[in-house]
Amino acid sequence: MPPTQSCWAWREHAPDARDCGPGPAEGDMKYRLGRIDHGFVPRKLTVSYVAVCTGAVDIAGLRTAFGLLCGRYPMLRGTVETTGEECWLHIPDDGTSTATTEIIEGTVSDWLERGLTVLDPARGLAKLTIVAGGEETAVALQVSHTINDATLGLRLLEYFWHTAATLPVSAALSDPAPIHPRSLEHAYRARAMALPDLAGRAAGPVRSTAVADTGGNAVFAPEPAQRILLSPGETAALLAHARAAGTTLHALLAAAITRAERATLASAGAEELPMIMFHLADLRPHLQPVARPDEVTNALGFAPTVTVCGPGADLEVLAKEVKTQLVAGIEGGTALAVMLTAASAAAQGRARTSVGNFITNWGTVPELTVPTGIEIVDFRGFATSEAVTWVGYFVSTFAGRCSIELASSPRYHRPAQIAQLRELIATGLAELIHPTAP
Repeated sequence: MPPTQSCWAWREHAPDARDCGPGPAEGDMKYRLGRIDHGFVPRKLTVSYVAVCTGAVDIAGLRTAFGLLCGRYPMLRGTVETTGEECWLHIPDDGTSTATTEIIEGTVSDWLERGLTVLDPARGLAKLTIVAGGEETAVALQVSHTINDATLGLRLLEYFWHTAATLPVSAALSDPAPIHPRSLEHAYRARAMALPDLAGRAAGPVRSTAVADTGGNAVFAPEPAQRILLSPGETAALLAHARAAGTTLHALLAAAITRAERATLASAGAEELPMIMFHLADLRPHLQPVARPDEVTNALGFAPTVTVCGPGADLEVLAKEVKTQLVAGIEGGTALAVMLTAASAAAQGRARTSVGNFITNWGTVPELTVPTGIEIVDFRGFATSEAVTWVGYFVSTFAGRCSIELASSPRYHRPAQIAQLRELIATGLAELIHPTAP
């Protein structure tokens, strides 16, 4: 789609005109959301990219940079409308915006502990939150998952900080050509690629962490105290271990997490159980041709792995099995089929009947260009949503340090349960980082 045309103007050239409405509202552009995008709407999933800074933060400059970011990516100015079984992204064509900025007086730790919220796509899709009041300042770019996954979000983050660092030049020379990421289905059609059929349920019984509904409506969010943050040396050692074992960092982390979840099922004793885990996978590199980071809103697969695991399972063996299943799931189409199935169920409001938690690995956070006098000393990446029954593990690496954020809803997982999981995962990672001699 030409970047300066509305969806309606482009309609006659669209590979599938069903992506466009019968005509936009006056002054609006209108896009049909893909199934994956739609699946994130009901629970208001919101992705947060939090840069923790020291130094003199120019709040006015950050506001300006956020406005320019929304100009470059107009979807951030929009809202989502649900009509029946369809979801539509509306973007005002007159330059107005629903994106907001909030300045919070307080400490970063207090905000992370008690201040995390979600964005309602019907009201707005992007927010800049600046938490100032202590020695550190949190600058959080928050974007609805409906229009953004981590790969796209990190591109937005780079643009935002680069713009802030080069003001006022960036404001005067900002690129007027807007970028409109589209759905994964649109990317498939543009490449004449076929989407896989929806997936059925996994064969046989599988296990995961115990879930108990205690009532209430606490949001799904990370518990700051349960974060695992490795040192640069520990991260390097884990990477070296992965290379030596012929596997990947993600697979080793998944092995440690899976074994930890198995160990929480104390009633099963030492029995080996089929433990299920879902892995968010970026499918952009698997399209032909490869998709750009900001070409697709949510290019996500949801690859399941089922590993037979006891409380004392060998982590290298588990990791190799995880890697094998992941590769097969992505290359064979299962990862996308499962994601489309899960998204369709969520979009229709159907209650989840299966079990299983998820790991999403954002990879290495790019080096960010920042204004003079500011240093980003930490990065925290995660998602929040309305209460859900699963645990999420958000992995990212910033400045050579691997971080794992454990996110859950206290309604379904007691804080003590998450604390136990954290300790068991940390124990597994310590085994991998400091292996004992045979």
